Amino acid sequence: MSESPEEMIAEFIAVGDATGTGSRERARLLLADAAVLSQANAEVPGFGAVHEVGVGTGRHLSWATGNRLGPNDAVFANACAIHARFQDDTDMSTWSHPGSFVVPAAVAAATESGASFARLLDAIVVGYSATRWLGADGIVAAALKARGFRPSPIFAPLGAAIAASRALGLDRVAAEHAVNAAALIGRGTLHSVGNGGDDWRLHNAGGARDGFGLALAAQRGMRSAADALTAENGFLRTVTGSADIPAVWRTAPTGELIERVWHKALPVLGDVMSAALAAREIGRRLEGLRVDGVTVQMNAKYALFPGTQQRPPYASATAAQASVRFVVAQLLVRGDLRYTDLVHHDDPEVLRVADQIDVVPVEGMPYEDAIVEVRAGGRAEHFQAADLPPTLFWRDRPEQYDRAEHILGARGVAISRSILDADESDSAETVLDRALVSSSNAPKEHH
Repeated sequence: MSESPEEMIAEFIAVGDATGTGSRERARLLLADAAVLSQANAEVPGFGAVHEVGVGTGRHLSWATGNRLGPNDAVFANACAIHARFQDDTDMSTWSHPGSFVVPAAVAAATESGASFARLLDAIVVGYSATRWLGADGIVAAALKARGFRPSPIFAPLGAAIAASRALGLDRVAAEHAVNAAALIGRGTLHSVGNGGDDWRLHNAGGARDGFGLALAAQRGMRSAADALTAENGFLRTVTGSADIPAVWRTAPTGELIERVWHKALPVLGDVMSAALAAREIGRRLEGLRVDGVTVQMNAKYALFPGTQQRPPYASATAAQASVRFVVAQLLVRGDLRYTDLVHHDDPEVLRVADQIDVVPVEGMPYEDAIVEVRAGGRAEHFQAADLPPTLFWRDRPEQYDRAEHILGARGVAISRSILDADESDSAETVLDRALVSSSNAPKEHH
């Protein structure tokens, strides 16, 4: 029986069970979500100038443009495209967005190796589940956030290397070399997101490309230093400052962990999502009434995340989508939030309401819960996110189709159906080309 965390992950990559019905369905939904998001960046400031920066040619599809790139470049471009709106999925064990590093690395590795769609789904299940396992139910993520690190690009090389290793079919020895190498190259701090920068869009892309490259190198015989997760100068001590191995790391990861990763219904930070969804429910029934006061109760860790409590004015779309005040105000005043609302972020009535919102941090409130209380037109409205359908966080197929239509119109639905209905015996490359190239004839709308 394997004992070290590195050995347990290597074994999970090589032979771990990824066949659970719920896990595979979640993998399809997460892949469909990533594919739709990659197409919906026309309004994202600066996206077109950076997402294929420095690329070369090859057989791999760049999802956002249809260009054909080399494998490393495709991973970078597709990761950037998935992450650009900040609407990619959320894993609260790692406080990361695995869709923008697990998915592009798995797809590139499956394409490079001629793997089946079944093997790609295996890789997505293993990549997501192992990433979540590494977060140790938030213990590792909390420690690295306290030191100023941004979790997503810290975990990105690992998640990407793990997913790519499974898609490439690496054995235990090669997989362990890929994991050890990937554990040592994560990077990125919280400063950009918390201060309205745009460079965060490239954080996960760089990590995904690095992790994928290390899996390829391991396949070709690269050796790495052992025990990179737990050694004196390894991952755990460097990013958390602690040598205490989490209890979770003493038991091997399992495939169903992917089922606990949730989606974002709106293009906002995961920290803001619960309050946003509660505000949307109230906004739909205010019928144009003037908002006189708002109180938001939210998870204390969310409330203290950099940028979450920023007041008007907002310097960028990033600053607006990070602010619970802007997001809640937009949804109360207008009843909806699309990416173009974030780009403009200058609606006078939205800014008036945003400036008067009181945010109350609540210790121990579940991440998927928030309470919004509104005073408008002489009446009081109240909604709690815990009363919402759970499919707003953990999507089923109807919710994926609804969100895909909201983001991309008919083409989003066509992409999602193509992926969700694909035969596992087809090649992964065929499935993704069919979904993203053939569906380009459907009407394309950006929201």
